[in-house]
Amino acid sequence: MVLPIFTATLQSTILTLCSLLIAQYLTSSPPPNIPALLLYTLLSTPPNYLWQQYIENRFPGYTLKKLDVDDGGKGVEVDKRLNVRNTLIKLGLDQTIAAVINVAAYIGGSRALRGVPLQECWTAVREQMWPVMKAGYKLWPAVNLVQHLFIPVERKTVVGSLVGMGWGVYLALFAAQ
Repeated sequence: MVLPIFTATLQSTILTLCSLLIAQYLTSSPPPNIPALLLYTLLSTPPNYLWQQYIENRFPGYTLKKLDVDDGGKGVEVDKRLNVRNTLIKLGLDQTIAAVINVAAYIGGSRALRGVPLQECWTAVREQMWPVMKAGYKLWPAVNLVQHLFIPVERKTVVGSLVGMGWGVYLALFAAQ
């Protein structure tokens, strides 16, 4: 049996490849360093998967309560209620701590994997961090909220990668203007 973390990593890597190829086709730009960006996805997906598992275990989005029902022994009815406080905590953690780490890792890490000197990677992080964060805040909080409300924890990384595929194409088209 394949572990869900491996499945999510493979799916995210395939979606990254699709994003890169679509962006390249639409912009007619030279190909990005596809192997380095795929390696970045392979390295960054497992920690993000584990992060989602951790915050869901620490701050469950839903509370389950068994209800006493007279159903003739057919089963137990469960009341599933949204825990608004925990959902907002997870949203806050994802949009602050996780976002800063992921954006910095993407800006610096994807360059480092292409062989860019570390000083240049750090300079790129300092220069691009807040513009990328600001742009991302136009999309990712809504995506993140939908994930916390409706997506099972083991699928959140893949859903994020799917939206990220569209986001990556958008950024490539924006950069090509």
